[in-house]
Amino acid sequence: MNVRIRGTEISYEIIYRDVKNPRIELRFESIRLILPRNFRGKPEDLILSRKDWIERKLDEHEEMVRVASGFELQGRGGDEFRSLVLGFLDHYSGELGVTHGRVRFRRMRSRWGSCSSLGNLSFNTLLSYLPDELVEYVVLHELAHMLEMNHSRRFWGILEYYIPDWGERREMLRYYWVRLHLEGFTD
Repeated sequence: MNVRIRGTEISYEIIYRDVKNPRIELRFESIRLILPRNFRGKPEDLILSRKDWIERKLDEHEEMVRVASGFELQGRGGDEFRSLVLGFLDHYSGELGVTHGRVRFRRMRSRWGSCSSLGNLSFNTLLSYLPDELVEYVVLHELAHMLEMNHSRRFWGILEYYIPDWGERREMLRYYWVRLHLEGFTD
């Protein structure tokens, strides 16, 4: 299905879930509508009612694409990438006084990393294309969850202590995700 916004046809998909309120998600080339199972309105009307918000988000996306296009991707092999991550893990595990569980490397669709309640860590193999300082941020972020399993002030304080420019690094991850998408890596 398509809807016309700013003179351009944009495709959209509808997903019905057990949610209270409708939600609109902008994908890279499309719109995803998450609708309550009992939704009775016209999906296109819902999209058009949020047209201003969608146009602002499309502008933001175009700017991100423009900026991200200039980012250079690394070309690390699997062993080099694993060694980099494990080095950061050893360093920050000692700094934080934590012991992590199993470490896995896998392609993830929407996350850079994760930490389970058992302390098992997973890292997105797409990190192998990013600069070292962004890999370092993701490793510390996941290890910090071993002390704080949420994103509380205390959690961000841990990051601030070890990586004072954590906010800039976090923002850079968004641009690199767009860059990887432009190369077809996130499909």
